[in-house]
Amino acid sequence: MNFKLIISSILMLAFCQTLSSKELNSIKESDSLEPVVKIEEFKNFFKSGNYYFGGQPTLESLDWLKSEGVGVVINLRTEDENEDYTNYAYNEENIVKEKGMEYISLPVSYPDSYNPETLAQFSEILKKNDGKVFIHCRSCGRVTYFFMAYLVEYKEYSLNEAIEFGKQMKFSFALEDLLGKEIEMTIKE
Repeated sequence: MNFKLIISSILMLAFCQTLSSKELNSIKESDSLEPVVKIEEFKNFFKSGNYYFGGQPTLESLDWLKSEGVGVVINLRTEDENEDYTNYAYNEENIVKEKGMEYISLPVSYPDSYNPETLAQFSEILKKNDGKVFIHCRSCGRVTYFFMAYLVEYKEYSLNEAIEFGKQMKFSFALEDLLGKEIEMTIKE
């Protein structure tokens, strides 16, 4: 075996062992996310790179999303929620399609849809839509949890990294507030 290759391998291994998991994830540029920016014009609206997150969009916010180049709207609200909203506001699916954007409905409710199968469906939708995407529910809570789980399960983020991302949107961990300390979590395999 080549002596230079052995030395290079040992040095690379030593270098990688000194990096934290967060630093290793930042090396994978294709998987790294931009910081979350709160969109002040609309209630519970956030952006990170090509991902837009929010609560139920208004007609104004849909116009704004279209002007931002968003091509896909993913709705996590249940069929009952969508029907109720259509009865007192507007039919989101029709309006989104009229604006030239794709509309995808993935009804999510707790606890029934909070499972690996629904998360896999969510991941497939994101995988097929690599442009600018708007993901919403009623208040951005379900969106936050599903996107955090997606980061852990499909993008190799640590649980703590996903939590830090989620805290920039609608995730809160009340136990940290009560204790006045940050909590580090792990997933049992």
